[in-house]
Amino acid sequence: MFVRFLPLYLLPLLLCVAPSLRAEESNFTFQSYRHGMLRMTLVSPSIQGDVLLRRDGKLETLEGAALENLFTLRVPVPCAWLAQEQTLYWAVSGKMLMSAKIPPQQCAPPPPPEPQVRIFSRQDRCMIDTGGVTLWRVASELAKRNKATVYQNIYALFLTNKTAFADEDISRLRSRELLCPHPALVEQIAPDHAKRLFDEAVKFRSGG
Repeated sequence: MFVRFLPLYLLPLLLCVAPSLRAEESNFTFQSYRHGMLRMTLVSPSIQGDVLLRRDGKLETLEGAALENLFTLRVPVPCAWLAQEQTLYWAVSGKMLMSAKIPPQQCAPPPPPEPQVRIFSRQDRCMIDTGGVTLWRVASELAKRNKATVYQNIYALFLTNKTAFADEDISRLRSRELLCPHPALVEQIAPDHAKRLFDEAVKFRSGG
């Protein structure tokens, strides 16, 4: 989001601008905040103005503000900026500066980072730490490296690590650490054959 910074010392000057609108004819109040979008009730002599938010000792001009209907102003604001009570301003050139209190907003914690597939060496053996992700995800990471298909890598992983699968069922990976399949093994597996085996395993598991 692009913002412009205004020194905080300009705020008293803006507040002292001679008002041309009576207080009872204006209204600037909080409506709601959802999914990063702040909505305000706005009754103003002009729809041409700036939305200002005080942060870190400065006034920031928020970009992206727009009238949603006749008396609703919407503006995108990061939730972290509204975690504490804030004051929002509506500034119209030559008119009174309007302000409104924004109550503290409850921000959802950021989602945890996705587990990463890690390939490492142990006693001169290539190992894979799956991070607890699916076999498909592991095979996808290998495919980026060896340029084989995901299906080839799935089948090669299975052949190399049969004991890592419950009852040697390709759909029931239970071990977090796997041996890397040998490149020659991956090359020997025909892509079409690997895909057919995968599709058959999925069909069998679904009872089809």
